[in-house]
Amino acid sequence: MKRKLLVLLIPLFLTGCLEKEILDDVNIITVVGFDMVGSDQMKGTVVIPVYTQDAPVESEIIESTSSTEISKDILTHLQRKSSDPLVLGKVSVVIYSEEVAEKGLTNLVDTLQRDASVGSRVYLTVAREDASSIMKAKFGNRGAAAYISNLIRHNVESRDVPKTNLHIFLYDLYSKDSDPFLPILKKGEGGSVEIDGLALFKGDKMVSEISNEKLIFFKLIADKYTEGIYALKLPKKEQVAIKAISSHRKIEVNKKDPSKLTIKVKLSGVVQQYTGDMITPKIKHEMEKAFEKEIIKESKQMIEQFKELEIDPLGLQDLVQSHIRGLHTKEWKEIYPRLSVEIKPEVMITETGVIE
Repeated sequence: MKRKLLVLLIPLFLTGCLEKEILDDVNIITVVGFDMVGSDQMKGTVVIPVYTQDAPVESEIIESTSSTEISKDILTHLQRKSSDPLVLGKVSVVIYSEEVAEKGLTNLVDTLQRDASVGSRVYLTVAREDASSIMKAKFGNRGAAAYISNLIRHNVESRDVPKTNLHIFLYDLYSKDSDPFLPILKKGEGGSVEIDGLALFKGDKMVSEISNEKLIFFKLIADKYTEGIYALKLPKKEQVAIKAISSHRKIEVNKKDPSKLTIKVKLSGVVQQYTGDMITPKIKHEMEKAFEKEIIKESKQMIEQFKELEIDPLGLQDLVQSHIRGLHTKEWKEIYPRLSVEIKPEVMITETGVIE
């Protein structure tokens, strides 16, 4: 019995040793970046974490330039500069410069979707500067991959950035009824990295963007909202900062007339700061109405911008077609330019501090 047990355990020990041996003999890529060099060459940059006992994580950066826009070929060039084989299995962030994003990303995301070792939750981003300069920023002890991943995750879960990853981008890219969007990164003060808006795509090409100041309105009509602060002016010029606690969006389709939609937004929040005196029930009501007015104005402007660009980041076509059977893409393309969207917000301030 003991001999049989020993025979069963030996493969397990051998497997553990083999895995350690493999990991020791490869360079694990955690961040990938792509930049244009001139008009006909592309530079690929990868970050490889270097672990040293009792020391912070350090990053080794490898760069290589190729005359092709196929990411597999760029990675082949990078392999020639690496001391060990490069593997994509642990990549968590991919960064494209604005110039690359404007040319189109299909060829570059192709390698990611075909590599079974790459997870679908990889964050795709657009760099305000070169991708390589973002990757060389100051990330403290955590390293580039952990810092940027946490930055995006935190802003998706608790702030203004709508949910996005490789899986969502590919779905929007290859579906005929929605268009992708990606967060924009830039170097902030002190050399750190921060989010600087949302890149909007028509197919695989970046065509416009939404600024940080407007992101709250996009998320309100595109996604559910958890936290975030918005400042606005009241009729008597007082200023108030409202922290949104939660929101819920519902889109109603007029089945008799598909050119008419209603987006209902329910939002609850608390007053974080107020420049006036006491917050009376009347002032509280003014705050709620002022915020509702702002949501209507900004959301309508945003939707008009989408119609002019002929993009649909809200996925309205998918929604309408799911409610109206037999509505074809050709018909939707005729409807979209004259689409009438009514915004119906309902803001409820649940806490104001001292109320008279």
